[in-house]
Amino acid sequence: MKRSHNISKEFWKPFKVKDQQVRGFSFGPLQIWLKRDEDDWLVMVWRAADLTLTDCVLDVKDEPPESGTWRRLGSVAASPELRLAPMMPNRPVVVRPEVAYTILPGEKVQFYVGVPLWVGLFSAGNVLLIEEPVLELSNTWFGTPMEGELAYAMRTLAKRQVEDLDFHPWRAVCPVRIKNQSKEKLQFERICLRVRYLDLYQDPVHGLWANDSGLTVRGDSNWSRITYARGAPSELKKAELLEKARDEVRGGFSLKSLTGAGGFFQ
Repeated sequence: MKRSHNISKEFWKPFKVKDQQVRGFSFGPLQIWLKRDEDDWLVMVWRAADLTLTDCVLDVKDEPPESGTWRRLGSVAASPELRLAPMMPNRPVVVRPEVAYTILPGEKVQFYVGVPLWVGLFSAGNVLLIEEPVLELSNTWFGTPMEGELAYAMRTLAKRQVEDLDFHPWRAVCPVRIKNQSKEKLQFERICLRVRYLDLYQDPVHGLWANDSGLTVRGDSNWSRITYARGAPSELKKAELLEKARDEVRGGFSLKSLTGAGGFFQ
């Protein structure tokens, strides 16, 4: 497995800032600047023009951009300590495999998807103050015109081999298992991942990963079952839970596998 550019655990530790001190954090093209102005927390969010930037820096040495805008977050007295946390996107993400795909009856396949993360800023009471995507993804509609949902369109492709992914410290690897238990061939060009149900794990070598999600296509009126594994993916040996999913799901649930609301394929 290809070694990723791992992000330091120091990014996710609670921190304090002295009065009039400015502290900057960079996650690839995303920069988050924090300033303590007497009893106020101020924040500036800035995105570099170069979207290919990959480095993550805990303390940015440059000065905040003069053209940026500061805004108030809250009082220092109410939250003297802050923390940053990686988060999955707040809507489903739609990704394409490298080619239009066919899964034969009884066949099982595994895909890997590199999902660009969001970064959340939390107060000491675990109140989410802001959340920002590292990359601003385009909007897309998944489903039928009458029955569908708003999602984000991924620029990268789902890969059959994890080694082929474009690793960055601000992307999470999402393993996706698909099993066709129907009697028909399963054909699709797009996959919709509901990433709000995925936990984030950090491995000292392989970076950030989500837990496995699996879909079993049953073939009875296109109803299928999706499950989310508990614990880190089997590919990781020393992973630790870093951040829980936005929404908790227990066990699995049924859904329309193709074009209906909550669907998985198109």
